[in-house]
Amino acid sequence: MPGPENAQPRIGPKGQPPDPNLGPTTSDPNIRATATGSPAAIPRLVQRVWPRMTIGVIFVLEVVWVVFLVYLSIAFVSFAFLRP
Repeated sequence: MPGPENAQPRIGPKGQPPDPNLGPTTSDPNIRATATGSPAAIPRLVQRVWPRMTIGVIFVLEVVWVVFLVYLSIAFVSFAFLRP
């Protein structure tokens, strides 16, 4: 059985390059197929939830960052100007 170094690229009809949505062109069992380019490979629930979840996580991180900056500002002002 030839290894991946001897694998020939698949040629489609009329000499077209292989379809990138079909996965790897090797028969090596050590190389796993990944979800590349095909929307059908990603579950619909993830497609619907991912943008909302990302926006929510970024919003929470921004709120935490603003609270941290306000805390640092108050700490700096109290340390620099309100010390006896």
